[in-house]
Amino acid sequence: MNRFFATVILFAVAASLAAAIISWILTTYHSMMWKPEILRIKEVNIYQNEEENSWWLKIVAVNEGEGTAEIYKIEIHGIETIDINPAKTIKPGEQKEIQIKLNKQYTYGTTYTIRLYLKSGSLYPILEKVIKL
Repeated sequence: MNRFFATVILFAVAASLAAAIISWILTTYHSMMWKPEILRIKEVNIYQNEEENSWWLKIVAVNEGEGTAEIYKIEIHGIETIDINPAKTIKPGEQKEIQIKLNKQYTYGTTYTIRLYLKSGSLYPILEKVIKL
């Protein structure tokens, strides 16, 4: 009977170790494959083009991560949401200026919150400075 219990315990320990090793390998493999984008927003500005009488959003960003950043939607909180098709991409190590034409009217002297939505699931909330004349 003692031999039976020893065999069962040995089998349980071996199965537990195998499960732990397999989960560690899968987790390590996933973390090595996952290469996120990391955007550093250098400049954000909402300005009015006097010739067209239209408002524009200018974003200057640097991708400091290892994955390509794909911005597919921009939201100006409480005002409008703009779907970007095709998505604006910023490759790793690249700095890019993005210009987006806005559909609504904006007011000078107002602070707006801008959100960038990326295809990776990341969300970048940016508190915009006051629009200047």
